[in-house]
Amino acid sequence: MRYFILFSVIILLFSSCAENETQAQSIAEKYDISPYLTGLDSMGYDIANDTLLFQIGYQNNYYGKFERGNALIEYALSKRDTITEDDYHGWSVLNSKNGNYAIAIDKLEKMMKLNPEEGSAYYGWLLLYYYRDYEKALPILEQYDALTPDFSDAPMGEDIHYLKGLCHMQLGRYQKAIDEFDTYINNLATTHGEDFVDVYTFVQKGRCLTKLGRFEEAIPSYKKAIKYYEKCSEAYYFMGLTQLEMKDNDKACSNFNIALDLINKGNKSSDNYLEYFHEIYPQQIEISISESCQN
Repeated sequence: MRYFILFSVIILLFSSCAENETQAQSIAEKYDISPYLTGLDSMGYDIANDTLLFQIGYQNNYYGKFERGNALIEYALSKRDTITEDDYHGWSVLNSKNGNYAIAIDKLEKMMKLNPEEGSAYYGWLLLYYYRDYEKALPILEQYDALTPDFSDAPMGEDIHYLKGLCHMQLGRYQKAIDEFDTYINNLATTHGEDFVDVYTFVQKGRCLTKLGRFEEAIPSYKKAIKYYEKCSEAYYFMGLTQLEMKDNDKACSNFNIALDLINKGNKSSDNYLEYFHEIYPQQIEISISESCQN
């Protein structure tokens, strides 16, 4: 905490330095960090300490000083004999979160070359959720999964088969997605119990079944999500959409209203940095109600 506060002060003190505060377009566009290093030195910081400079560069990125932050990190790593996969990983993180994708991808590719086993888990997950590059994410996740054929890995805490299923779903390969979701469900049901399965797996499976026109099979999948999480607004909403396809408007409208009530009470999936593939919003539920539920 002490270092975080110190770095925050440093960044505020030097915020008046001439800098383009928009997104850095390329790491090749050099930023002259000499005045900044001189300022750090005058404040008593050891500017020969590459670890310290890396941390300060990271904090600059955190506060939106992308050009300076990336230049500091590049300068810090240039002082090292060896750059590790952790260095490239750390360099990529805030660039991904802040939209500096060219820099982030370049560092992630370098991380993968140094350690494909560990790097593929994070990189595949990132390509799926942040970059929405499903064609590229899928083989990387497959590569990671193949490393432990008798074990279900969980990159970033999410089951590998669930992640591969999401890739297939977004690519319109709905049966392959269902197969991956079922593998995850069956594996966990056997080892721990079905109630340990992430409930949104049932939601995604129901959506894929709906896309394939298998409405009667989709409904039990949504109901299973609700069984394990009764406030699953997404399950109610997508079940309602499926029921519209089945011309069962009364049930659909009932579920739309339940979903809207739940979501207005704060029961929805969300994340500060990404949008989930099943994420819904009050406005879209209200549109479904206004279009299909007027008496």
